[in-house]
Formats: sequence, C-alpha cells, structure tokens
Amino acid sequence: MGIAFDTLGYSERLQTAGASKQLADEHARLARDMIIADLVTKEDLRLALSHQTLQFGAMQVVGLGLLFAAISFIV
Repeated sequence: MGIAFDTLGYSERLQTAGASKQLADEHARLARDMIIADLVTKEDLRLALSHQTLQFGAMQVVGLGLLFAAISFIV
C-alpha cells in the first residue's frame, strides 16, 4: 500500500507562503520522491516482523538439532 501525498496542495501552500511556482513545484516533487519514499507502512512492518519470526524459528530448529547431536555424541 502506498502513501498518498498531495503534491499540488503542498506546492500551493509554498506559493501562498511566497515561494515561486517553479520552486514550490520542485520542492513538492522532491518531498514526494525523497522523503515519502522512505516512510514505512504498517504492511512493511508486518512483513518484516513475519520474516524475522521465520528466521528466529529456523535458528531455534537448527540450535535444537545441534544440541541433540551433541548429546547423542556425548552419550
């Protein structure tokens, strides 16, 4: 899911504050391209957490396997 960013509204507010149309439009494009692109959504966090959970589960399985192998070797 993307994040909605009103570049036209952003540009208009900058123009109202005294910026030229060219500067306001470019600033709005930069904000959209550079800042908004780096924001994390709830879906991004959910996917990252599920990936981490799977990795942790795999590490537990490997660790238990090594533990049982070590116990078998000792016994």
